[in-house]
Amino acid sequence: MLKGTMKIEMTDVNTGQTETVLEQNMVTNALANIFKPLGLVKDPGRMYDGFAPYYQKLLGGLLLFDNTIEENAEGLYPPANAGLVGCAVYGQQNNTTGKVRGSFNQTESELNLTDRYMKYVYDFQTSQANGTIACVCLTHVNGGYTAYGSTDAVFTSDHPPFVILDGGYLQYVYTDYTGAKTGDKYTGFTVGATELLFVIDLDTDAAYYFRFDSGTKLTITKRRAYLKTVSVLENPRYKKPLVEEWTLDEGIDVTGRNAYNFDPATNALYVCGAANYQTKPGETFNIVKIDFGTWKVTSYTMTNTTDVGLSTDDMRYAYVHDGFVYVKSYNSPYHVYKFELTNPANVVQMKENGMTTIPGLPEFAVNGRIYYDDNGNDLYVGNSATNEFLKMESNRLYSSNRHYCYTPVLRNPMVYFISCGNYTTVGFGILSNYLATINNLSEPVTKTADKTMKVTYIIQEQ
Repeated sequence: MLKGTMKIEMTDVNTGQTETVLEQNMVTNALANIFKPLGLVKDPGRMYDGFAPYYQKLLGGLLLFDNTIEENAEGLYPPANAGLVGCAVYGQQNNTTGKVRGSFNQTESELNLTDRYMKYVYDFQTSQANGTIACVCLTHVNGGYTAYGSTDAVFTSDHPPFVILDGGYLQYVYTDYTGAKTGDKYTGFTVGATELLFVIDLDTDAAYYFRFDSGTKLTITKRRAYLKTVSVLENPRYKKPLVEEWTLDEGIDVTGRNAYNFDPATNALYVCGAANYQTKPGETFNIVKIDFGTWKVTSYTMTNTTDVGLSTDDMRYAYVHDGFVYVKSYNSPYHVYKFELTNPANVVQMKENGMTTIPGLPEFAVNGRIYYDDNGNDLYVGNSATNEFLKMESNRLYSSNRHYCYTPVLRNPMVYFISCGNYTTVGFGILSNYLATINNLSEPVTKTADKTMKVTYIIQEQ
């Protein structure tokens, strides 16, 4: 059991007066999820090398938000209406021009193995973390690098948001490793043949795919995932036996150029079809929603109600999340437009803060935040609550400059299967900007440019 206490001290540089706030936190299930067994996955070497020492890496990031966050053990990622005000990283000074991240205080921080606690101390200068602070959380060390975005974050490749759990031995997109022609958005597909991975489910211990039989007929396939059970008569590394399949041919019209994604927020697969590589103002493209498990089909006709052409010529051209679809403009500078599925006239152009264009593609979304990766060159996060994009300090979601595919794992929202078609083996990873603790202040405090701030966070084993 872990117990946390947090103290904020803000000192006015003109008067020397110090304001002190002392609060206690609650601990989420983030760490429990990280250490939870996952069948044949979770390489011991990676769990040691990538995560230990745990107090440094799993809890070595600090996040300061401008809104309170529900104290729920399953609240593993903040809602979109909680904006990042400040952050910090264990052992690191902020030597960049970014004004959100503070610096680790090595002198005052302390690991005490006698009384079983770790004391993290972080300092913020007058120019850093200014704004209202309503909630303070601990996160993974990579999450402390402005992992929810700011207007002035400085890109680096050293701390991507995704951290790998295993050696990638279980494969779901290699043709020879599944017993079928399988793939993902990286490799594309062949009509009538390729099964495209879209979600993995722990409850049924299965990987789910869909296949384009035509523009008006799709087939859902269910294959063994080997995350909970394994047969002594099967080779889990090289074959993923077919368990069941369902053919859908009513209400389907995704003829043309296709994009797709699974949205955990609505527990549904979305498949898009566009007639041309560009959807001009007044033209339409189609979206089909397929509810997971029931396979109920709902169709949407999306009219481009903007005054610009939309880019509809890539397997990632559209991303559906929580009732909205996000699509980029066809011409540079690239802007992202957010359409309501049930009312395409309700459309907004997402604002760019700290940038003039969004060159990347949507890779995944969590709690109203949509992540756009520009092939490892730039990384932006779009916020559905504020309808704006911000920059992250990392310039890539994962280690290299490719558009990886991030397949969600149901019943463990921290875990994704990361694939790159038949190109490379990656495996399972976690999104590292999780909330390990949630500490809501009794009353929000405001840091201004005439104040320094010290945040002391103690985690004690009980």
